[in-house]
Amino acid sequence: MRRLRLLIAAGLLLGSSPFLGAARAEDSPDHRQWKLKPVFKTHTIVAATNLSGPGRNVPGLPMTYDMSLFEWNWGGRQSTFNGAGITTNSNYPLAEGEAITTNDDLGVEVTAPSGVVAGIQGEWYGLAGNRTVGRVFGEELPWDNFDRIGGNLAPSRSNLDLDRGWLRYAGGPWSVQLTGGTLPPQTLPEFTRKTMNYLKLGSLVWRPPITNASFFEKEDRKLEGGRHPVRGGDLITDYEYGAKRHIHLELFSGQTKPTPIVDIDRLSWGGRASADILQGNLGVTFIRADGDEPRSERQETWALDSSYPVLSWAALYGALARSSYTRASTSLNGTGVVTGAAFKGPRKTEAKVQYQWMGENYDLIGTHKSEHYPTNLRGIESDVNVPIGEGAIKGVLYHLKQMETNTRTGDTIFGDSYFPALANSKPGTITVGRLAGETGSWHRIKLKGYVEEARFRKVAQADADNINKYVTNISAGPSFSVTEHLSIDADLRHLIATGRWQAMRFHHRQEIPELGISYSRDKDLRATLIYHWYDFVDSNPSSSGENNYQGHQILAELLWRF
Repeated sequence: MRRLRLLIAAGLLLGSSPFLGAARAEDSPDHRQWKLKPVFKTHTIVAATNLSGPGRNVPGLPMTYDMSLFEWNWGGRQSTFNGAGITTNSNYPLAEGEAITTNDDLGVEVTAPSGVVAGIQGEWYGLAGNRTVGRVFGEELPWDNFDRIGGNLAPSRSNLDLDRGWLRYAGGPWSVQLTGGTLPPQTLPEFTRKTMNYLKLGSLVWRPPITNASFFEKEDRKLEGGRHPVRGGDLITDYEYGAKRHIHLELFSGQTKPTPIVDIDRLSWGGRASADILQGNLGVTFIRADGDEPRSERQETWALDSSYPVLSWAALYGALARSSYTRASTSLNGTGVVTGAAFKGPRKTEAKVQYQWMGENYDLIGTHKSEHYPTNLRGIESDVNVPIGEGAIKGVLYHLKQMETNTRTGDTIFGDSYFPALANSKPGTITVGRLAGETGSWHRIKLKGYVEEARFRKVAQADADNINKYVTNISAGPSFSVTEHLSIDADLRHLIATGRWQAMRFHHRQEIPELGISYSRDKDLRATLIYHWYDFVDSNPSSSGENNYQGHQILAELLWRF
């Protein structure tokens, strides 16, 4: 543990560049010279929203937009319902107002003749205008950047910080990478960002608390990944002990601060080790997470994951995870199991089907709950990717069923993410299907879109408590390449939510037409201008049209780095 702390302390001075890329082992140190280069990035977003109609004055109503289960809701607590039975998401309110936010990095990177690369950078964040508009549609908020206003957390207007440092080296069979300081999404622990042994392993064992990223970043038109950043250190080492056979080790320690959604300090540490054995891979992960305020709690999770190709076109994979949770006099254990098979077909067709069993108490502290592995549910997840020319068709299907339900009035299922506590109810089911497609270029025009259908069903002892909710989300539109770097994009999102949630009946829809113009020279220079029109209609007879609203929105973004 002491060594890990020393590594973290060193990482606060030397860490991972946002432009990760190990030095080339084939470069001879004798031919290298000292190199010095600046590190610079500016990312600025301007957002302006204007709402109209009677619904703009209904508290908590103008929030129902693009409720894609796979974009942000899958695995988190379901969106709430206001008194009129409208599905809302208070984490991402469609607020009225204007805001400009910017996040700028400035630093220096040095390459030594030995091949060692080191650097350091600072960060400045600024927000002007409406705080909510800036948080929801603006730049990613930096670490620990929240004030209290009227007892509520609010993002600061300005923040200057010595952001992070980096150190990396690759030579012979070894490569080493050390990160220290703020760990944004692109430099978070590697196993939380990548697919390991066909599994979203980070979703299973650990991830930062719920994101404070903007809705803008959650669309298919992604700007930057959005997760609440962590302050700490991360060490990655890799040793190639044979031809295409590696031993991989990662250790990390990080602290999170309160977000606009979760008012809790949390410290997490742990790591993952893996080794290529014969034609397969075996990995083990351990994570410990401690929460301090407003309550003291601890959760430790370990996981064993592996995969092995049984045929040239088929592989088996799986993971076994175990968690232990303590808080005051409460002590609970939970188990997670995932097992599946992956297939490769002709013309790079890929398919995967897995069974997952996530115990009621597997994730009580909420550090790894995500869209992939909701707790107290078991069932099948499958997906397929079929390339067609330069395009592709993708399909996803989930069918999950509650494992534990209440048996007495007043009982609660502590680990359940979706369904309310209903005494003597039958297990609830979640079925989600998503079919997406993208074409190749035809006369400089590409088409893309998806259809997503989700159903939540639960039969209670009393008919008035039954749940039978449908959410349909459709998105489709073309993209026209005017030149190599300039494109015009259009999209139409259509959302329909119908059914009942206990005593509430609801039926509402929303259209979001979009028109965008983008200039992108490469990944380091991009400028985007987007217009949205929001049209929300509540067809519930009890609303009498008083919930309806419309809205104009303009978003402008500039990203430049070198």
